[in-house]
Amino acid sequence: MLATDSLGETAAPARTAPRTLAWLLLIACAAAMLAIGIVTSIVILGSVDTRARAIPATFWMAAAAGTFLTCVSLGLRSVRWAFLLRRTGVRIPLRDACIGYLSGFSLLFVPLLVGEIVVRAAVHRARARVPVLVIVVVNVWERLLDVAALAGVAAVAALIVGAPEATLLLGSIFVLTTTRSFQQLALSIIVRLSRLAMARTSFADAADASIDFSPLLARENWFLALASSVLAWMLPALALWAMAASLHDAFGAAHAVYAYTTSALTAGLMLAAGGVRVVGTSLIADLTASGVTASDAAIVVLGVRLVTAGLATLLGIMFVAVHLRGRRADASHFDEIAHAYDAQIPAAQRDALLVRKTTLMRSELQTRGIGSRGLDVGCGQGWYVARMRGLGFDVHGIDASAGQIALAKGHVDDPRVISEGSILEIAAPSASFDFAYCINVLHHLASIDEQRAAFAELFRVLKPGGLLFVHEINTRNPLFRFYMGYVFPCVNCIDEGTERWLLPHRLAIYTDAPVVSASYFTFMPEFVPRWLLALARPVESALEQSPLRVFSAHYMAVLQKPGRPA
Repeated sequence: MLATDSLGETAAPARTAPRTLAWLLLIACAAAMLAIGIVTSIVILGSVDTRARAIPATFWMAAAAGTFLTCVSLGLRSVRWAFLLRRTGVRIPLRDACIGYLSGFSLLFVPLLVGEIVVRAAVHRARARVPVLVIVVVNVWERLLDVAALAGVAAVAALIVGAPEATLLLGSIFVLTTTRSFQQLALSIIVRLSRLAMARTSFADAADASIDFSPLLARENWFLALASSVLAWMLPALALWAMAASLHDAFGAAHAVYAYTTSALTAGLMLAAGGVRVVGTSLIADLTASGVTASDAAIVVLGVRLVTAGLATLLGIMFVAVHLRGRRADASHFDEIAHAYDAQIPAAQRDALLVRKTTLMRSELQTRGIGSRGLDVGCGQGWYVARMRGLGFDVHGIDASAGQIALAKGHVDDPRVISEGSILEIAAPSASFDFAYCINVLHHLASIDEQRAAFAELFRVLKPGGLLFVHEINTRNPLFRFYMGYVFPCVNCIDEGTERWLLPHRLAIYTDAPVVSASYFTFMPEFVPRWLLALARPVESALEQSPLRVFSAHYMAVLQKPGRPA
């Protein structure tokens, strides 16, 4: 019987019970498949003779190495996941993307990828409001990448071990999956079926129709994702080799890679949940065919399954627990990290950049005869305000983070020069500053429109002829862009992986104001110790003067507001 609300209208039936039942069924399926895997392992171990000698210590060392390699593999796959999400226009913190992805392995043993997709969709939706359609499409697309990677690696391994028929078959699968026509057809089918599935659930969204999945087809995106897939699958294959070689010296790396990738590919094509009853059986057959005894083959396969599928499942459960602990507090990102922000970059690098940037700004101001009243927009903890004031400039600072402001007031000579404020709405009259600067602020804004609005606001508060100094990370080098987009957010909490980088030669995208000069500096990473910085300084200085300077880690662009300085 349906309940009625206070207006006498029929209320919608509660959805709690069906959702609870659905989760119960998913968990039951995972438990059943896991039980099948355990029973299968017991049967395999029980059907072979007991080893005549104890398992050597090298096997356990190889198992430990295999655990590490699997962790690295899962890390690579997490980065690939975030990369694919960004190609669909989903920009969420890297932390949230990785938590959502790894959580999916908690139901690895649910058939047809349903468990992975449901958990990932639930976690991503809860943490970052990611459309379920995106999760479904990207999850299936990721599996297509895995098929292509496994087929390609297996084809090369088959060629090395002398299996021409397998080489031809596997090579054909690889070539087929990498052709643009096949990918277009596959993506079209995946998206269409996913939309149909979403239309029959409560998770369909009107915005789903506007999601553009075509960037997944871009050749650069495909081959970058494929390269990470190849590496991710090679690592557990090497774990198999290490474990098998510890029991049977004659078992070569090529045979191990061939055995692992073909078994994983077979399981993937059959959509076997966690590879149960497929990977183990196939691996044992390949190992025994290579001369490994049945008992040793069973031990190796059990070990490999524990450090791959078993470890992935365990990590998935752990990351579900991490997710259930809840999102961070409602405070802004920079409020949350205010007390840890200073420790994210080593003091030697921070001090060197502080001196370098302020010296460059002083030189430009003196050369161009600009006045001394300035504004530090996004002043953080006030280090640059203090330094510029120490150089004789009347600099004030604003920051949107109350936590950063509280700390900044303790770092300047006069706390009154620091106040709370946003780069999008500066609480100052028009034409009230001779110069302004923002250091690593603009890339944190949520959109290009916000970045354009920030430039307009910055020029509003400048006097005619005033200078705007834009200090940003230089991501013109693709490798450094990858580092800042995926590696740096993993090891530091300053960036979240959602940043929109600005390049000095493309600032016309954001403002019509002319760039009157640009300085490129520093090539050494932020983690380099002080003594090494001193030794490397001559080389770094030479690079800064060479044509390669445009690939430096930092830059300062100087823009001038039209008009004559007062």
